[in-house]
Amino acid sequence: MTARQHLKAAICLAVITLNLTFWALLLLVLLPAKAAPRTRPWFRQVAARIYRAAVRVDNVLLRRVSRASWLARELSLDAARPHIVLSNHRSWADILIVQSVVATRGPVVKFLCKRELLYVPIFGLIILAFDFPVLRRRTRRGTDPADRRDDDRRRVREAAAALIDSPAAILSFAEGTRFTNAKREAGNGPYDHLLPPRAGGLAAMIEALAPGGGTIVDLTLAYQRAPSFWEFLGGAAGPVEVEWETVPIADVAPEGVHDWLNDCWRRKDARLRSVLLMTKDSDLANLSEME
Repeated sequence: MTARQHLKAAICLAVITLNLTFWALLLLVLLPAKAAPRTRPWFRQVAARIYRAAVRVDNVLLRRVSRASWLARELSLDAARPHIVLSNHRSWADILIVQSVVATRGPVVKFLCKRELLYVPIFGLIILAFDFPVLRRRTRRGTDPADRRDDDRRRVREAAAALIDSPAAILSFAEGTRFTNAKREAGNGPYDHLLPPRAGGLAAMIEALAPGGGTIVDLTLAYQRAPSFWEFLGGAAGPVEVEWETVPIADVAPEGVHDWLNDCWRRKDARLRSVLLMTKDSDLANLSEME
């Protein structure tokens, strides 16, 4: 990165932090309205507008100041229904991109949060204001791993069910962690550019949200290379291609999630392979021109 790009990254990080703090303080002022049944619907509408306003500020900042670039077809989802956003995970920048694609003209994007985050300034306020699903892990040490997995699924299902009353799009990074080549080699999975997806959490979400209708939005985030979050903020990550497909939640049976998810991952891997191949060919062509 150049000195100019480092400066852009520092400015973007500072402004994103200030943007988040400003809107969070406004939510704090309005939060008492959430407690009264008569004013709760009004609060949810205003809170959703605040969320989208914060996303738009970030969009302008990233595109015009840092010159970060992501390309996606316009996505419009019914904000009155719960949705599941399924995505591969390569960088912390993924969250900013997903919010831009989904929430700018659609529902608020929510995340499964650990209970401990409720006590973190700003984040705790956001979790309370937007009713982010909270996982309350009480599993004791020494519990059988199978029992722990069942307990995790139950808690995910209970947390996702809250979206029936407070519709939003819940984000699922099915790989469970950010992709790196080292993790891929250690996991010995069948994919070149992805980690094996975990079906348990997605199945629990589908089981909880199927009665509310809505869709699964399958996002593929294709970076030309593996950038750090700092490089993305500085505009040094290159353009990111974002592709999406939708399927009604009711069309995916919980018992068939494993096969459906692996089919999605095979298509993602092929697409990522294609993007990286085109990037490599472009780099070789540019190198030849320079020579």
